[in-house]
Amino acid sequence: MSEKGKIISLSAIGLDCPGLVSKITNTIYDMNGNIIDVEENCRKGLFSIFLIVDFSASPRTMKEITAALDRISAETGLKVILGIYDESELSYLTEKESHVVTILGEDKPGIIAKISTFFHQYHINIESCRMIARGKFFSMEMGIDTSQMHVQPDLSREQAIDNMKGELKAVCKELNQSVVIQSEDIYQKGKKLIVFDVESTLIQEESLKEFLEKVQGKAGLQEGETTFKDTREDKMQTLIENARVFKGMPIRDFEKFGGILELNPGALELIGILKSMGFKIALLTSGFNFFVKRIFEAAGVDYAFSNALKSDEKGIITGELEEPIITSDTKLEILDFIMNVEKIRFDQVIAVGDGSTGSHFIENVGLSIAFKPQEKSIKTDGVLSSDHLWNMLYCLGIPKGQLEKHLKGGFS
Repeated sequence: MSEKGKIISLSAIGLDCPGLVSKITNTIYDMNGNIIDVEENCRKGLFSIFLIVDFSASPRTMKEITAALDRISAETGLKVILGIYDESELSYLTEKESHVVTILGEDKPGIIAKISTFFHQYHINIESCRMIARGKFFSMEMGIDTSQMHVQPDLSREQAIDNMKGELKAVCKELNQSVVIQSEDIYQKGKKLIVFDVESTLIQEESLKEFLEKVQGKAGLQEGETTFKDTREDKMQTLIENARVFKGMPIRDFEKFGGILELNPGALELIGILKSMGFKIALLTSGFNFFVKRIFEAAGVDYAFSNALKSDEKGIITGELEEPIITSDTKLEILDFIMNVEKIRFDQVIAVGDGSTGSHFIENVGLSIAFKPQEKSIKTDGVLSSDHLWNMLYCLGIPKGQLEKHLKGGFS
């Protein structure tokens, strides 16, 4: 047990110069102090450090110890603040729950104030904060520790964290900001595969709606003849289940409707950048193969799974689908297949969908992102509400300057 009153916190801040860390730590070592926690940062010529030091084994008196530590200020020019650390507080040092929170959207006053107030209300400590992008577009990355977060008695720890994430998403929605929350250990692990649910993320909503209307009209279907629900995934699923209604139609007439489909802004640029960074890219769609053809050819993705209508030797649709048939329920099986081929784990996968039940395969990966989710959506690590899909790169910690260099690289 450490001697009461001989655990000291030391904070120092000032202009950076060589040897500051050495000076501070050697002063502590000379008095037989044991550093049990440290955080140091240097940015734009400004140095800061925070240490917790156990002097219980030191032969020096507390008066001698504090005098020696105070002299650091005169010898280095740093402002030094000392404090006595309570033994009961030490349990938190080895039980941190670190998360990385990325906020992004159009800049406006009050974003940082409201987010920091939210964390304060939850008793969540903000350990670091950095701007990834500033200007008209805003992106900020925060490191938070939830180990001392207030938890309601009737909730488990996991439920409390999930509730906090949900409320943070609601706050960011009011601010018109996107937000992604990742556990720090997952954030730091190298991601290797990014999977896109094509019809829910890469294709523009309006063009997909027009495509579905054209195809339905071409097949001579009235609205009441199908079981279309409200979501685009359900409509696509219904088309797959009713492929027989296209029997007798020339395949070329059907495929020409693919020209209606438009990609979301930044989709090809995003895939190009991710490829240049070494990621494997997979496209999944329960729609038809011409959904992915343009993307596959333009961006050179690694995997693309979609459905194809069977046609005879004259190019006439038979009303059947080629095997295997891709549905929202089989996408997880396909993801398992890709992971086995690439020999990677779930925590090395980033999955992007619209957060609907049709993209439920994204739930248990290392990083799950819901792009412009519907009102009812599954649990994901983050929500992107921006029209520009490539904003998800900020969630990987890529600063604005580096992102702009990639965007100027000529991906099309």
